[in-house]
Amino acid sequence: MANAASDNLALPFRVEGQNVNGRVVRLNGVVDEILAAHDYPEAINVLLGEALVLVSMLGTMLKFDGRFILQLNGKGPVSTLMADYASGGGLRGFAQFNREQVSEALSSGTTGIGLLGENGHMAFTVDQGADMERYQGIVPLEGTTLAQAALEYFRRSEQIGTCLKLVAAPLFLSGGQCEWRAGGIVLQQVADEGGADTDMPEIVEFGAEIEDDDWNRLSILLDTAQADELLDPALLPQDLAFRLFHEDGVRVFDTRPLHFECPCSGERVRNMLLSLPQQDQQEMREEDKIDVRCEFCNAQYAYLPADVFGDDLN
Repeated sequence: MANAASDNLALPFRVEGQNVNGRVVRLNGVVDEILAAHDYPEAINVLLGEALVLVSMLGTMLKFDGRFILQLNGKGPVSTLMADYASGGGLRGFAQFNREQVSEALSSGTTGIGLLGENGHMAFTVDQGADMERYQGIVPLEGTTLAQAALEYFRRSEQIGTCLKLVAAPLFLSGGQCEWRAGGIVLQQVADEGGADTDMPEIVEFGAEIEDDDWNRLSILLDTAQADELLDPALLPQDLAFRLFHEDGVRVFDTRPLHFECPCSGERVRNMLLSLPQQDQQEMREEDKIDVRCEFCNAQYAYLPADVFGDDLN
């Protein structure tokens, strides 16, 4: 069962005296709602659940107005996987894959980001709207898990000392019901900001103020976090942070609520159709009906061509 005090949120914290910030993320109803809109194999649900945790971790570290997007692309059984965080706490995500190829890959022992095949890549994008320049970082997909790929991204692209754990799994309830849960924890080294008291600083350029021995010790402590602790609704996120890092001291900050949100609408889809090239519009004009499906939430939209393009299309 969901626990309002420990689910669908990101908890910021700081390890005292170490210039290290962290997040504990817990998703219950959010990830369950997103996955319930689709009929994905369990392995895809795990990967997308972990991706939603990852964008929640990193998106809540940014001070911005817009969207923070994680996209994985490859030429394997899974061609695309996307998780999207809006600055107000909204989450959405989807995957594109060949179901038969996924089944064959799983039978041969391929899991995790291996389902995207060789020569895949990971991209993080900060989109603050049409009037602002997009920021995007892209690195090759390396490792066997999404967590390993994310760590490689920070090593190559951001040069921010980072350690993290991600987990997503189905929770089987009494009566045969299944509820998906996802969670994770991250630590990042940050430059000394002079001790801000009221809020966590956003992601900043890496500053090596922390001794290597201390960072290694904190990384080892984080690695002791168990999957059931990251998912357990009875264990408050702050209690998990205290268990792991109580020897140094932990300062927790206000939680950031997270929720499912897809901004698609009939009007948005209509405007998208009107922005298509003229040749595409002409082809649609000759159809009896135009059907559009939102990849994120699976909502279906149907239009008569004349209602979109008018009676004449030159």
